[in-house]
Amino acid sequence: MGPPRMLRTIGIAGALCLAAALLPAPALSSVIAITASGAGDTAALEEIQIFGERPGPRLWKVTRGDHVLWILGTLNHLPRKMRWRSSEVEDAIAQSQQVVASGPSVSASIGPVGMIRLYFQWRGLQRNPQKTALKDWLPASLYARFETQKARFDGDDTRIEELRPSFAALRLYEQAMDAAGLTGRNETERSVLRLASQRHVPVRRASLAVENPSGVLKAISELSPSVEVSCLEATVARLETDLPMMQQRAAAWAVGDVDRLRQLSFVNQTDACLNALSSSPTIKALIDQASSAWDNEAEAALLRNRVSFAMRPIYELLAPEGPLSRYRAEGYTVEGL
Repeated sequence: MGPPRMLRTIGIAGALCLAAALLPAPALSSVIAITASGAGDTAALEEIQIFGERPGPRLWKVTRGDHVLWILGTLNHLPRKMRWRSSEVEDAIAQSQQVVASGPSVSASIGPVGMIRLYFQWRGLQRNPQKTALKDWLPASLYARFETQKARFDGDDTRIEELRPSFAALRLYEQAMDAAGLTGRNETERSVLRLASQRHVPVRRASLAVENPSGVLKAISELSPSVEVSCLEATVARLETDLPMMQQRAAAWAVGDVDRLRQLSFVNQTDACLNALSSSPTIKALIDQASSAWDNEAEAALLRNRVSFAMRPIYELLAPEGPLSRYRAEGYTVEGL
């Protein structure tokens, strides 16, 4: 990662990026191909293919008076070669005065020299302190499980042993997604933003200002790696049990099967990683700020525009205390399952 990418990782990247990697429509023409190759005792993951016209990813309609907010539930870890097209999504975007992206826009007042310093600070905090190794911070049983997963996905990766538990969890998880033929990027959102550009619909992101990015990274570095063990343990547990379910979620999402997605709910390792980082008051405040930023931006769009379009990870939408439940509780009309 070079300096041009740094501002995407500093600020919330220091706190959130490592944790975050650690959720009836008309026709959708989709092709899903999920394949994986493993090493050692890892069997190839089952190939799933879906062809033809499909209902497509779910859209929810939130109404207040004569104002409408369409919300698309997105899903990470989709197949890299997946193609989808939803005329319902295209029509909703064409009618909208604004599209609200799911991720915030991070800003920090820092010059070129400060950016370089921040980059090296970021690089340095990823390693365990005082030349300790990952093994020194993990219980023997957890380290053995970690070694098993590392052997499955990249047994030659020696650098991972130098990383703090949260960063090791992120690195292992990314390797697993790559081996499973899945992408951790939000390809659905990228497609929607391209459609918005083609339709000349302005895109708005929630704003997250980081006044002291160096202080954010310093707060992470001051945490003992021992508080991050739960993050690595949750990541290992998910890789041990959940890879086949990721494929099924992708298939269910592609046909708008929300009931099936609910049945395929999972324990998200992100929660454990966020809880670990939240032991720092500085990081907790930043996480809380980022969590509320989208809610504020989406509600503002609903009040401001006759029609708006927003995106949010689908498992956050489906959560008992998620945005859809809050809209209903506040008296808005919510159409959809």
